[in-house]
Amino acid sequence: MPQDDSGDYSFKMDRQPVEAASIVSAEHSARLEAVVKRDVPRVSIMFLLAGGLEVQSRRSRKVQRVAANQVASIDESAGNRISIQSRSSWFSLRIPTTMLREHFEELTGAPYVQEFALPPINFRQGDAQGLYQTLRQAEKDLKLARPAERVMLAKAYKQLVLAKLFAKLPHNLADAFGRAALKEAPRQLLKAEAFMRDNLRNAVMLEDVANAAGCSSRALQRMFRIYRGDTPMGILCNYRLAAAHGAIKGGQAESITDLAMSLQFSNPGRFSVLYKSAYGLSPSSNLRFARGHRDEVGT
Repeated sequence: MPQDDSGDYSFKMDRQPVEAASIVSAEHSARLEAVVKRDVPRVSIMFLLAGGLEVQSRRSRKVQRVAANQVASIDESAGNRISIQSRSSWFSLRIPTTMLREHFEELTGAPYVQEFALPPINFRQGDAQGLYQTLRQAEKDLKLARPAERVMLAKAYKQLVLAKLFAKLPHNLADAFGRAALKEAPRQLLKAEAFMRDNLRNAVMLEDVANAAGCSSRALQRMFRIYRGDTPMGILCNYRLAAAHGAIKGGQAESITDLAMSLQFSNPGRFSVLYKSAYGLSPSSNLRFARGHRDEVGT
């Protein structure tokens, strides 16, 4: 809600859809304060043109500040407080987490095991400037496009923007994008992840992973919490979901129940819930789409 007493609350906003993502530009003069009411399954890449913003994390108690001429990803977790200075203007790319995850896995062949995080950097130079200019051009082209052209343009720009986002900017997944493993992670953690990848279809306990890594279960859990932001078994679940998604898209799955059981999901219903949360569609829907695509290609 506006927090100024200046009496000037003019606000201009424009939104251009880019498939499920969107490009948003905004100008306003009043100070804005907001508290996120629920977790938003979305990543917002914010380019601050003027003014500034702060995001205070409810969980970590840390404050992220983004100044004019900087770009950063904004955490929209429930309870976070977002403050935008008066007379700020910004330009943003809003991407559903499901789209980000699927595109990352398609490009790298590696599971998306961490939430994307881009620290504040200057976007008036270097690769960040290139991404900004691409988004601005996309905004302009989509505004001017006829309805029949918009679908093709939106799809092309989505692919280009996501490739630049992953490959060019210094985000926390940059090393994972290049090598499918984070460079600074401890050797034991990398050994644990290699063991997981080799045992996706086998029953695995936490103790098994710790033994393969050569450390205690407690030490392993601590490393995963610090370097992956999740538990070892949570990361193993992500690996299995990624394997299931690859099997479905690659035409290697005939039965969702059989696929779930083969990847150690004993409850197919729970598997479907986790899969839909990760990829936006149920596994059965994606399986139908994959079969339909194969039929079209074969005709």
